This record gives sequence, C-alpha cells and structure tokens, in this order.
Amino acid sequence: MEIKVLSRQAMEEFKSDENHIVISISDPNSEKVKISSKPFDILSLQFHDVDKPLVARDKCTACKGTGYLPEYKNINDGHCYRCTTMLDIKLFTDAQAKEILSFIELRKNNNGKEEMIVVHCEAGISRSAGVAGALSLIYNGSDQYYFDKFLPNMLVYRKILNMYHLQLKFKKG
Repeated sequence: MEIKVLSRQAMEEFKSDENHIVISISDPNSEKVKISSKPFDILSLQFHDVDKPLVARDKCTACKGTGYLPEYKNINDGHCYRCTTMLDIKLFTDAQAKEILSFIELRKNNNGKEEMIVVHCEAGISRSAGVAGALSLIYNGSDQYYFDKFLPNMLVYRKILNMYHLQLKFKKG
C-alpha cells in the first residue's frame, strides 16, 4: 500500500491519475485545504501538532504543574487535560484514531483494490508522518521510511497503533 506524506501547499498542488484517498489534517479553526486531485474520498481531521500537554502548567490546580494526573495514568497516558483546556489545545484523540482506521478499512473493502493513501498536514512533517508511519507498519509491515524522512508525531502514531491492536483484540473475542 503506497502512503504519501504532503504539506498543505503540496496537497493543494498535488495531481494524480492514480486512484487515491486523502486524510486531510489541519489546525483547529483553519481554512479547509483546497484539494484539486479528485480523490475517491476525503477524511478531514482537525487537531494541533502536539505530542503532549505543554506550557502554562504552573497555573494548573489539578496537576500542580506536573502535566500528569496519577489517578488517570491508564487513561489518555495520564496527561492532565485541564492544562490543555487552559491553553485551548486540541490533542489527537482515540476517536480520531478509530476514524482513520475505519476510513481505511471501508475503502479497502468497498472497491476491492488498494488505493494510494495521501496524508497531509500543515507542514507535512509530523502529524501526517505519524499517521503514515502507523498505517505503513499495520499494512506494509514497516514504518522505517517515515522515521528516516520525517518527524512523526508520536501521540498520533501510538494512538493509531493502540487502537488497531485494541480492535484486533476485540475481534478475536
């Protein structure tokens, strides 16, 4: 399965005669990307390029500036979401990871042939590479290319892989 990583600008300029689908990632409240390549389908997601909660923790009364809540260590990696709420940061969610996996599976099952997957984000370096790396590991058996050429967002990468393994476990019963 071919998986391309592009920036917003490269996506807007991208042309292909090949059948493809697009996973479009942008910052919250940003303008939609102008996609002219005529993809078979598009999944649009919005979240910030953040691996974990950042700054302004010193004012957080919940975690006392640590960024973590021990009582939630098994939920969302224990990150204090009060910190991110204070900063109005939208992190990549489990629901978005599930949405990506469902989107890919539906397209694979719908037309019976693999399509090229084009994933883009603002810079084409982190969020899109996190998605591409995880999908490549799942469907192609290797993610090395994306770690050699890009800087994958590890929250995105891990959540997609965790969701995939959770779904496999659920299917097996």
